[in-house]
Parts: sequence; C-alpha cells; structure tokens
Amino acid sequence: MIKKLKICLIILVCMFLTTGCWDEREINNQAIILGWGFDQNEDGDYIGSAQIVVPGEVGERSSGQGKGYIVETATGKSLLDVTQNLQRKLSRKVFSSHQKVIVIGERLARNGISNILDIYSREPELPIRTNFFVLKNGDALDLLEVPYKMEDMPSTAAMKMFQSTAGPESTTFKDFLEDASSEGISPTLPILEIISSKKEGNQEKEKDTETFRIGGRAIFNQDLELVGFLSYREAVDRLWIINKLNTHKLTTNLLREEGNVGILGMNFKSKIQPIIQNDRVEFHITLSGTGVVRENNTELDLKQPKNLQIIERSFNKNLQNHMISTITKVQKEYKTDILGFGQSVHKKYPRKWKIWKKYWSKKFSDADITVKVDIHIERTGVTGSPLHLKESEIQK
Repeated sequence: MIKKLKICLIILVCMFLTTGCWDEREINNQAIILGWGFDQNEDGDYIGSAQIVVPGEVGERSSGQGKGYIVETATGKSLLDVTQNLQRKLSRKVFSSHQKVIVIGERLARNGISNILDIYSREPELPIRTNFFVLKNGDALDLLEVPYKMEDMPSTAAMKMFQSTAGPESTTFKDFLEDASSEGISPTLPILEIISSKKEGNQEKEKDTETFRIGGRAIFNQDLELVGFLSYREAVDRLWIINKLNTHKLTTNLLREEGNVGILGMNFKSKIQPIIQNDRVEFHITLSGTGVVRENNTELDLKQPKNLQIIERSFNKNLQNHMISTITKVQKEYKTDILGFGQSVHKKYPRKWKIWKKYWSKKFSDADITVKVDIHIERTGVTGSPLHLKESEIQK
C-alpha cells in the first residue's frame, strides 16, 4: 500500500512540473515568415523582404478570396535593423522559426554576404537548415512577389524545385556555412531565375506572365563575394566531380553518325588525383558511370555490340570535352576552387598544403588538369532500333 502511494505521489509531482508551455506563443499574434529576401541599395543599406502567411487565405486562391501571403519590406543598416523596422509595419510579432527559404539579390551577393551568415549563426530562433538561393539578374523582392500556381507559397515552390532536380546535394545555410569554413573548397549556392512565359488570353492574344525556375550555381570566393555563375549543365558537371551526382539524364550527338541518343545516367563516381612536381600541381580526374538508353534518334541497331560501342565512345568524348570546358571556366575565369581540388591536396600533401593554402587560388588557376570519362551502357531498352524505321533503314 505504501509503495503504491509513493508511486502516485511521484506521478502527481511530475504532472505539476510538466504542465504548461514556458514559451507558449499565441498563433494569432504571430506574423509567420516562410521566405526572406535580402537586397542592398546604392547607399549600402540592406533591404529585407518578408513573405508572410495570411492564415485565413491559405488554400483559398481557387475561390478568389486571396493569395495566401503578403510581402512586406523594410530597410536598415544591418539585418537586425531591418527586422526591427519591419516589425513597425506589422500588427503581429515577427516569427521566423518556420522560414523555409532565403533569397539573396545579385547586387548584395556581389558585395558579400558574410553579415547574413553572422546573424543566422547567432540567433537561436532562426532555423539553420533554411534553404539559400541567389537570384540572378534581379532583386530578391522581385522573386518573392512572383506568384506560383502550383503552390500556395512561392517560397515553398523554390525549395521543392531544388529538391526535385538537385539529387542528394543540399542547399541549406548549414551546408553553405560548412563549405565557407572549410579549407580547399569555396562555397556555392543554387540560382533562381525569373523568366517570362506566354499564354493565350480570352481575347485570343498572347500575354506575358512571370514565373521562376532553378538555374545553375552561384560561385563565391573565400571572402563570400559572388564572382560568377555556372549554367545548369555546368552545375551538373560540378556535382559529378565532387561525387554528389546521383542520377541524371544525358543526351549526346554521335561523333561520326547522324542523330543523338539519350540515356539515364547512374552510379556516377569521381576520383581526383593530385600530383606535385617541381612546386607545381597537376590533377588527373577520372569520371565513371553507367547508363540505360531512354531515347535513340539514330539509325543504329543498339542490340549490336559494335553500335553500342559507338554510343559509348560518343558519350565519353563529348562529356570529356564539356567537363574540360567547365573546369577551365572555373579555373581560368573565376580562379575559385569550388571543385574540391584543394581538399585533395590537403589530404595527400598536408605539409605542402600549409604553405599553399594562403594563395591557393593562384596555384589552382595555374594547375594542369586532365579528365578521363568512362560511361558504360548497361541496357538499351526493349528495342534496338527505332520502331518507325524500315528494315532497309536500320544500320546493323
């Protein structure tokens, strides 16, 4: 009996200690921000744009009652100043713990984003896994005001776009901060682009509308200043080199035949081998992968081994040329190692790296680099040649 009383007393004490929420916040008093945009004006002041949820209108666009969000802006000498000035325009308290996306305008990115990293690393309420983007050729405010029909919140659409196209690579503040503080590699961020599309109106005339899409990658130097961009295809090359490419659809024209072939590439691997001789470094890059034919716009019967070898040689040669072009752009034009070559030197030659790391961009831009690509086609699909070809047109 006494034992049961002790148990009941312990439970009762626990109930008193755990009831209530010490940090309870009434949802009706919060201005929930899902997306932030940061820009910089000509005077050097920051411009913050917040995409704020309108709870009563989320999901009501189809009924014409609202678009589910508003965009408010404020200016300040710092991001903390921006947030304070934004609060003066809102009847509810700014609540950023649920934010999903941060978009940086190109002007601000070129001037440097170290201040943005500082406030996000200090403020415990700001989620460290917020997704980071750079808006190419524009201000972040412009992007936050572009509606997106498939999602209630445009900022959510940007995040989902990236997740569906970038494979295993992440784009959170945490990942960017890790690259920025690492030796031997410079950070990048994915690009968003505002584009125009046309649709037919009710008056049988075409009208321009705006939407946005995922672009390539924005390249930052060690001072966290934007120095240039990679195209989407070049960004895929980068993923392959740094061993983060999972699957990707590839199409190539044949070297000595007419037409092109498309494959689903898989099992991408990369090996970077640095070699130091006479105080110079060279890199030998070996890239491999497998593929499954998804489209054959040639007259070749791919059931024939010799024709399959033609396809593989074409892919290997064309991919090698494109990869060299991408590496040369990064190495000679931007002189910024976003490919992790410095990390390979750091790993293999740690003593040499201690000497070189202070002027690695110069060593990187002067390095000799060779690339070898080896794609192996594993399957060709159900048919060997296009079914619409006549027997006399098929090249055996």
